Amino acid sequence: MNDVIRQASAAQARAADPGYNIFVEANAGSGKTRVLVDRVTRLLLGGVAPDTILCLTYTKAAASEMQNRLFRRLGEWAMLAEGELRGAL
Repeated sequence: MNDVIRQASAAQARAADPGYNIFVEANAGSGKTRVLVDRVTRLLLGGVAPDTILCLTYTKAAASEMQNRLFRRLGEWAMLAEGELRGAL
């Protein structure tokens, strides 16, 4: 893995940490939605009530995509056996 990809992955991991306030701005296809879905997932796993999480996007399409990805991930997890779920988490 080259340094640019490694640095981007490290920055994405930091941005997904719900212990910090963040502002995500990047080019299309760079992984913004994945980072935000990772962040929301970590908040939910940490016991944060879903109705207390606020995610802002610039378009309804972006909000819909984020919601779809989050629901898809949660749905996949709901169907996993316990051992597989532990590995996914």
